[in-house]
Amino acid sequence: MSKRTKKVGSAGRLGARYGVRIRRRIGDIEAQSKGRHECPSCKAVAMTRVANGIWVCRHCDAKYASSSYMPTPPASVKRELAEVLAAQKAKEEGLQEVPKEEPAEEELPRDERPKARSKE
Repeated sequence: MSKRTKKVGSAGRLGARYGVRIRRRIGDIEAQSKGRHECPSCKAVAMTRVANGIWVCRHCDAKYASSSYMPTPPASVKRELAEVLAAQKAKEEGLQEVPKEEPAEEELPRDERPKARSKE
């Protein structure tokens, strides 16, 4: 028996319906989402999608909430990566110490209306 979905992958279930471009997009997205990805905590390629936006590492049993089709690294990992890259760049340039940038505090919007004062 021949394979029907050799070229199109999981989008072969759609048959000749919906157009070539849409079937190709579906096939690419499903191949990406159903594959295994690198875990941000243990760095093992064992992270799989459990549900929409929920990713679990089979190696360290860590659960993450991320994007739907591909896990994105958390903000803390991005921040650590930026610090490591800045330190490496400073080391290459010959600087001794890299000043750490403090995260800017977000200002809360102030209420522009004057507060009503009671007459007593």
